[in-house]
Amino acid sequence: MESVLNGIKVVMMWFFNLIPAPEQATEINLIEVANMFVEIIQGVAYVLPVKDILIMLGIWYGLYTFFIGWKAIQRVWDALPFT
Repeated sequence: MESVLNGIKVVMMWFFNLIPAPEQATEINLIEVANMFVEIIQGVAYVLPVKDILIMLGIWYGLYTFFIGWKAIQRVWDALPFT
């Protein structure tokens, strides 16, 4: 049992060593991160219709927000003493 746990520990330590140290993380600038994000989006755009997905997510977000607002208005209306 101890050898299994030691094996798991070795694998976890290997993964943790892949994470850059805080000193190295400060060397990464935001332009590189933004470029990587744009490249990922462009790669996904070849497979998925990103514009259509964004339209669908916008419609879903609008409906979801409307229903939350409507339920809040109903709760306030029900809490009013003169209704």
